[in-house]
Amino acid sequence: MKDLMADYYKQGAEAKEKGIPVAWVTAVFPVEIIYAAGLFPFYPENFGAVASARKMADKLSSFAEAKGYAHDLCAYARCGLGDAHSKEHPVGEIVKPDLLLCCNTQCGSLSKWFEVAARFYEAPYFLLDAPQIGMEADDLCKKYYTAQLKELIAFLESFTGKKFDYDRLREVMAHANEACRLWNAILETAALKPAPFGFFDACFHMAPIVTWRGMPQAVNYYRTLQEELQNRIQNNVYAIKDERYKLYFDHIPLWPKLRWFSEICASHHALVAVSQYTHSWAYSFDLEHPLESLAENYTEEFVNRVFDYRIQRKMQLMERYNVDGFILFSNRSCKPNAFGLYDKKNIISSITGLPGVVFEADMSDLRFFSEAQVLARLESFFEQLESA
Repeated sequence: MKDLMADYYKQGAEAKEKGIPVAWVTAVFPVEIIYAAGLFPFYPENFGAVASARKMADKLSSFAEAKGYAHDLCAYARCGLGDAHSKEHPVGEIVKPDLLLCCNTQCGSLSKWFEVAARFYEAPYFLLDAPQIGMEADDLCKKYYTAQLKELIAFLESFTGKKFDYDRLREVMAHANEACRLWNAILETAALKPAPFGFFDACFHMAPIVTWRGMPQAVNYYRTLQEELQNRIQNNVYAIKDERYKLYFDHIPLWPKLRWFSEICASHHALVAVSQYTHSWAYSFDLEHPLESLAENYTEEFVNRVFDYRIQRKMQLMERYNVDGFILFSNRSCKPNAFGLYDKKNIISSITGLPGVVFEADMSDLRFFSEAQVLARLESFFEQLESA
C-alpha cells in the first residue's frame, strides 16, 4: 500500500514535467474518462483524508480560516484551501491542477470548493450536474448526465488537442470492473463470523479503488489482498479476537481517531463489519454502452438518493452482514450524510429491533471532538448491545 500510494503521489508531482495535465477530480466522478484521455486524476479529498489521519487537519483548516473561510465548511475543503494559502505544507504540498473536474453527486460544497480553487489556480473548471434520484432510477436523469459526459469529452478534446479514444475508455472500464469486483468480494469477507477483515481495515485499503480505479495497479493490488485474506481464513487469523458482535457504521470514519475507535470496539469483542462508505465503489460497467453505463453508475450512487432510499440501503447492508447493532456518525463536515440521523436511528431500530447510537464529531478536525462525550455514548450503546 505504501509503495503504491507513494507512486501515485510521485506521478502527480512529476506529471507536469512529463507534459501530463493534472485534473482535480471528486470521489464520485467518472475517472475512467480522465484516465482514458491521458490525464492524471488527483483527488484533493484524498489529500484531506491523509491530512486528517496524520492529525494535521486542524492546522491546515486554521490557515483557511485565517483567509476568511468558515469553520463550518467541509474539513477536506478547509485542508485543501489551507494548504493552497499557506507556505507550510505539513503533509506535503497539494498537487496544483491544470484543470478541475467536479460532480455535485456528493454535495454542493465540493462544487463551490472547486470553483474557488479554479479561480485561485487560474485553471479551467467543468461541473457535471447530477439531479437527485428518488427510490427508483430515473431514465431522464441518465440521459441528461450522458449528454453532459459528451460535453465533458468535447471539453477534454479541446483542452488536450487530442481526439478522445473510446477503445481506450473501454479498456479502462474493464480494469475498473475487475477492481470493483475484487473490492466487493474482499468486503464480503467481513460477513464471515469470525471475520478476517472489517470496516477499519477497509478504510485503509480503499485508497486504490478511488485513486487507481480503471488502472491495472488497482486490480493487482486487490488480487494480492484477496489472496492474503484467503490465507488468513485458512489459518484462522481474524480481525477481532473472540468476535461476538457485528456492527454497521455510518459513514466516513473519524480519521484522526481511527485506531482509538477500533480499539474501543475490539475491547467489546465487536467488529465494525460494514459501512455504506466503503461499499460506494460497487460499479459494474457495460462496455458496449460506455457513456450510458457511466451515467447509470454515477448518478445512482447512495449519496445521490433521497432519505427513504438511504434508510432502506442501510438496512439491506445490516441484514446482509447480520449485524447486532449500528453506529451513526453525525459528521459536521459532511452535512448531506449527517442529515436526519437521529430520525434514521429511531426508524431503523423500530423496524429491525437493533440497538443504535448517534455520536457527533468532525471526520477530520479534532477541535470539534470530545473524547469523553463520544466515549459516554459508545459505552452506553455497548451496554445495550451486551444486554440484548
